[in-house]
Amino acid sequence: MSCSDEAHDHDHGNGHHGHSHDVPLDQSPLDSLYGQIDLPNVTALNGEGGGESGKKAIKAWDMRDDETLWCESEVDDELIIKIPFTAYISLRSITLKAGPSGKTPSEMHLFRDNPGLDFSDASSSTPTQKFDVVDVKDGVEYQVKAAKFNGLTSLTLYFPGNNSEQVDEDEETTRIYYIGLRGTHQPLPNRPGVIIYESSARPTDHKTEGVSSGQTFRPGY
Repeated sequence: MSCSDEAHDHDHGNGHHGHSHDVPLDQSPLDSLYGQIDLPNVTALNGEGGGESGKKAIKAWDMRDDETLWCESEVDDELIIKIPFTAYISLRSITLKAGPSGKTPSEMHLFRDNPGLDFSDASSSTPTQKFDVVDVKDGVEYQVKAAKFNGLTSLTLYFPGNNSEQVDEDEETTRIYYIGLRGTHQPLPNRPGVIIYESSARPTDHKTEGVSSGQTFRPGY
């Protein structure tokens, strides 16, 4: 299933909100960006099992229907997954497989080149683009606004909550089975130096049972 933001787009002032099923994309996996993902450094915030759990949602194309591994939020239904790249990426689309129904995220917010994003930042910042998430069992492909995602070196996905209220269920977590990225890439320039990734998480990266995340309700986004 494919969702194109070009066919049904809403600009609500806090980012671009897209959702459509009208423009199918080429189903060939030749433009998969799986090989350009810096998998050892993919991390999740509020992931059950810690930051390492984010890797469970990053799978090769032929594993896109696998439901034996997943990344699930821990304390509540907010989840952040940070994806660094080993090349300059021009993103074309993102495929998301989530669920089951009550654990499907209600929205997906995309932030380009913001690897330090935490929950406070994500809930109060304008995303590069955002989508309503379709509540179906299969993976859904969301076509991004390509001009907004040229030459990026990292992508952060923020899921602000699940859709349990919409489907009259009482799920408290969000589950992601598969994240697939498609587009083009160019090698990073060879420059001396060492890239240092964060070795210890900040307190704001984690949630504690019984402590509010500080998220506020903002109607009419």
